[in-house]
Amino acid sequence: MAQYANLKDYFQHEHIKLIKDAVSNHLKDDSQITEAVIRSLVCTADDAKYNTEFDLGVSVKTVGVEESVTLSFIVTVRGNLEQRFRDINVKDVRRVTSDTFPDDNILSQFILPDIQSDDVERIGNDLYGFCAGKGLFLNYKLNIEKLVSDGMIYFAPLPNNCLGRVILSEVDVEIIKNVQTEDGLKPKKCTIRTTHGTILLNYKKYAEEMDGGLRITVAHELVHTLFHGRFLKVLQLLGEEKVDMYSSTENVALDETMSDIQKALCIAEWQADVLAMRLAIPSCTLNDTLTIATFNVKNKSKIINRGDRNQACVKEFAEIYGVSCYVAKERMRQLGFDFVDGTIIEFDGKAMPPFIFPINTLKDNETFVINSDNYERLLRENKDFAELINNGRFIYLGYVVCRLDAEYINVESDEKDIRLVLSEYARENAHKCLIKFRFRNEKASNPSYYYNVFYLNKIPEYNEIVTESFELCEEDTGLNSKTVELIKEYNATMDMLNDPLLKKSFANTVVYYMNKKKIEDNELSKRTELSIAAIEKIYKGITKNVNIKNVMALCIGLELDSEECYDMFKKAGHNVHEDTMQNRAYRFLFSCTQSGLKECNKILRYFNQDELPYHMGQ
Repeated sequence: MAQYANLKDYFQHEHIKLIKDAVSNHLKDDSQITEAVIRSLVCTADDAKYNTEFDLGVSVKTVGVEESVTLSFIVTVRGNLEQRFRDINVKDVRRVTSDTFPDDNILSQFILPDIQSDDVERIGNDLYGFCAGKGLFLNYKLNIEKLVSDGMIYFAPLPNNCLGRVILSEVDVEIIKNVQTEDGLKPKKCTIRTTHGTILLNYKKYAEEMDGGLRITVAHELVHTLFHGRFLKVLQLLGEEKVDMYSSTENVALDETMSDIQKALCIAEWQADVLAMRLAIPSCTLNDTLTIATFNVKNKSKIINRGDRNQACVKEFAEIYGVSCYVAKERMRQLGFDFVDGTIIEFDGKAMPPFIFPINTLKDNETFVINSDNYERLLRENKDFAELINNGRFIYLGYVVCRLDAEYINVESDEKDIRLVLSEYARENAHKCLIKFRFRNEKASNPSYYYNVFYLNKIPEYNEIVTESFELCEEDTGLNSKTVELIKEYNATMDMLNDPLLKKSFANTVVYYMNKKKIEDNELSKRTELSIAAIEKIYKGITKNVNIKNVMALCIGLELDSEECYDMFKKAGHNVHEDTMQNRAYRFLFSCTQSGLKECNKILRYFNQDELPYHMGQ
């Protein structure tokens, strides 16, 4: 068990005298410090040589000539983590109020990297570039043979739920290696002394069963060794001398009952999960490898069916990176290739024929494929879905839910049974007959963490996908897809305008559109020529009766469509339907809001109307 809970706890116990002396020197009076408590800690700088700097929020109790008071300070300390802060010193002391203490968090408490969701691809590419420069990749594949020959990887008798482990200190570990015998190469257990960064892999899973997730597990452990050096040294500083980290088949979920160290380990594992796929299959190589995969599919065989070509492409992609088809499919989906949703599907141990649909049919959190557990759960919990199945309109085929129609369903039989399968027409037009499901990933849904990405480091059986809702397949309405999309957008807008939260409030509606269109106060001020203060009074509801000219100016600044403009005027209490010249001009502007205020004012001048906006006193 660790001696200290986190870095704040460590500094409180090991270096509080240094901090108290620094505060005392800063006060330069006769006050005597009776108590000093570190309330917060934020790492503000660290470099490649482990030199680190922290801002500590410190409250101290002092006894002066007349009274006792509590004062607040930010104390900046710096030192070298590799030297276990033996050189720690105080850089600066500043008197503050307690409400200005820096907000500490688990990342700072353990010097974990702050990885934002929109930066993970770049980091993965950087890690790939570093590893490729060290010769750890061979023709796009992580070079397992080199890692083994260099003594970085060993196979070991790990527990079934442990895919791999990185060792962080010198310890004796049991491994399994092949030795030459009279009967050829045979596995033999032996003990070796490991060094920092040694990677152990599950012998049964990867040496015996040759699991296709091998390179993802290796990448996971490499991320720990390359990306978590400071974190690992912090753990050792806190007293966790025998720390190791491992890739597990089990879900990792934050729990508020966990200690800070357990939470930090959770986050580190998540970060390794996120980056492992991006290291093993980096996006910077995508253009080249997809070109190779497509070329190979075209030249290896003449595949007529487009679904079969798509599936063959995924298999080629997997071969290029040396991963399983399931891993390749997950990564391609992660990179925005929704067509792979109809490929590499198994049901009852049998490969299902692939199906196709128009590109960009699926959003990142949508799929046509649903496993039996999620199907049964949705059937139990969603009355609308259950009605579709129970009234015979749709049928579950074990991996997709299809419209029950002779056009989409065929009957197959053999000596054992009779079964329903997708017809050729259904396979070519999945969007017309299959229900689309929205899902969340349990690993990514923990509210205590900040990533908005999916954790696809494991092959499918380790991904906890939970289906949340469904959407009916497209019906043959006789309309083209563009018109159908416009109808959907119109209905979505009307639903939003009738939302109870927005229905009666002009202020809330302004806030809604500002958030939806990501327009800040200063930007809206530029677009409308209204002051920031005036805009704030409007969306905070302080201005009760917004001038009709300024309602029009806001519609232009927010670039609203006609329906939205009519709704804004209605909520502001103005009847724009009344036949006046001003209303005619404004109704005409409803279709020109994207032209900008300057152009709209030209139109108003043509109608002999005042320019926008209205300012008090004009």
